[in-house]
Amino acid sequence: MRYYPIFLDIRHRPVLVIGGGAIALEKIENLLKAGAKITVISPDILPSIRRFNRRVTLIERPFRRWDLSTRYALIFAATGESALNQRVSAICRRKRILCNTVDDPAYCHFIIPALVRRGPLTIAISTSGVSPLLAKRLKRQLLEWLGPEATILTKLMQRYRLQVKQRFDGFSARLVFWSRFLDSDPLATIQREGPKSIQMGLERALHCPAQQWISPTQSPSSPTKSVKSKPWIWS
Repeated sequence: MRYYPIFLDIRHRPVLVIGGGAIALEKIENLLKAGAKITVISPDILPSIRRFNRRVTLIERPFRRWDLSTRYALIFAATGESALNQRVSAICRRKRILCNTVDDPAYCHFIIPALVRRGPLTIAISTSGVSPLLAKRLKRQLLEWLGPEATILTKLMQRYRLQVKQRFDGFSARLVFWSRFLDSDPLATIQREGPKSIQMGLERALHCPAQQWISPTQSPSSPTKSVKSKPWIWS
């Protein structure tokens, strides 16, 4: 495995984007969604990037080597010029700063996967730089498969996460609860009956005796085994 998959919390962290064209725009939009504090350096900046001027620091001039500072959590070389991107990458490597050279994985210190987003749910797809096109095709297939019910389900689980934690002592007991919940195929229930059915089922389940969630053949040490003898509360 060449790359170590990771999700970074870059809220309020400084990030530098070198480049002001269409390639840079895509990176800027996704970085803004993640809450990064972005600085853009480029002699030419698209109007579609200028519209972010209240949220992004724009410096209209060519890149200079001293722009590459360790104050930045990440640096993106998105100039559209391979030689310049490679130069940025080499300087960052010497300074031990993580750099992504867009569309040039050979000089990337990290790569950006294709992302499937459904509310709080995010699925990252990577071919380790072999074929970004394949990653995009797989992304499209996942988007078709994961309908709006995936967003609803993830948000419901997020909403009830704290209540389940308060109701069941210990990680193993909570894992049994959520495993049995997911074994019941809540996505299909949302498709058939809507989210209200799931919500009512979770409310009823949280008022059942805690012992109900552990079957005679299932212990907290093996919570991920499917429980067929005891159906979910709304079944």
